[in-house]
Amino acid sequence: MNAKHWLDQKPQTIRDWLGMALLCGIFYAIMVHLAVFLGWIGAMLRVISPFAGALILAYVLDTLVRPIHHYLFRDRPALRWVAILAAYVLAALAVMLLAWQVLPKVGASVTTLFKNLPGYVENTQKALLFVQQRYAVDLNPIIDLLDDYERLMSNIYELVKGVTPQLAGYLSNVASYALHFVIVVAGSVYMLADKAHLLRQMRMIVRAVLPQKQADDLLSICSYANRNFSEFFFGKIFDAVIIGVLLFAAMSLLGLSFAPLISVLVGFCALVPMFGAYIGAVPGLLILLFVDPLQALVFLILLVILQQLDSRVIAPRVLGRSVGVSAFWVLFAVVVGGTLMGPVGMVLGVPAFITVYGLLRGLIYWVLDRRGVTARDLDRTPDAAEQQAEEKETATV
Repeated sequence: MNAKHWLDQKPQTIRDWLGMALLCGIFYAIMVHLAVFLGWIGAMLRVISPFAGALILAYVLDTLVRPIHHYLFRDRPALRWVAILAAYVLAALAVMLLAWQVLPKVGASVTTLFKNLPGYVENTQKALLFVQQRYAVDLNPIIDLLDDYERLMSNIYELVKGVTPQLAGYLSNVASYALHFVIVVAGSVYMLADKAHLLRQMRMIVRAVLPQKQADDLLSICSYANRNFSEFFFGKIFDAVIIGVLLFAAMSLLGLSFAPLISVLVGFCALVPMFGAYIGAVPGLLILLFVDPLQALVFLILLVILQQLDSRVIAPRVLGRSVGVSAFWVLFAVVVGGTLMGPVGMVLGVPAFITVYGLLRGLIYWVLDRRGVTARDLDRTPDAAEQQAEEKETATV
């Protein structure tokens, strides 16, 4: 009897055996020359890296193109190019607004910090000496560490001086970077303009290579993953912007120092789920400790209140249904993603885990349904199940 799936069929013809031999030979050649093969892959990735950047840019801007095209132009194909142009104009205006309003204030905060750092260090030493004399706490190691401030600044200067030639080398490649940028922008424009045709080609390839059932499953998984990534990623960006703006407004109203710098740090790190804002708050807390310990305490209380407001009010409304797993699994996804891919993995690990989690949950429910296991059976404890079996046995007797 013929097997239902082609993977379950045994090779029967000479063509089947030749195909298996060819695949084995290719696999053996790859394993023997693995370093060369990986080198080819790396070279290929470097060549297509501009197009990967174009794909990411097109994916991001498509979230603007779709609502503009739908609500303003009623999905008329002839006006799609206007929606694409409007999306690029809005993105450029956002970048210009960031460069015009935020970056100068952040730069001024950094300049003020380094200019007044000797005075901050001296005030911190006086506060530590007061605590040491008043409460008999040995703080000499920290005081001695602050005494080495000049050596620390010298080391920072040497580090900057050592990095300067590398920066000059990067600046010398401005032409290649400019060309790379032009390719990324042009590629993203073409991808957005030809989105429907490109997606149709991808679906054609999938359906040509895989059987119908497997092709439908793969396309369904891709659609599910795209929905999770887009909803979570862009919702998290919006959530991080709200946190940064609220923190800046609150710090400004309370008169805390370096509000632009600290709010940008916290807002940027808030892209990492759960404890990202606390990671961004550590440098701000250290800065405010040098300026005024009381300001540091007020900032810490403000951050805790803001995080509670975000977790209970803002995030559920901004992220919506995109986070459907418990806090433990979010923490698990952040740690695993950060271990594998660093900061990028900490951000992308959650939507990736949500996708895998949803697929595994659907598979488990399907298996349980096939076995006739209901939700009531899952809620029943082993003792209750054993007691019920004994009652049935007694009733039968």
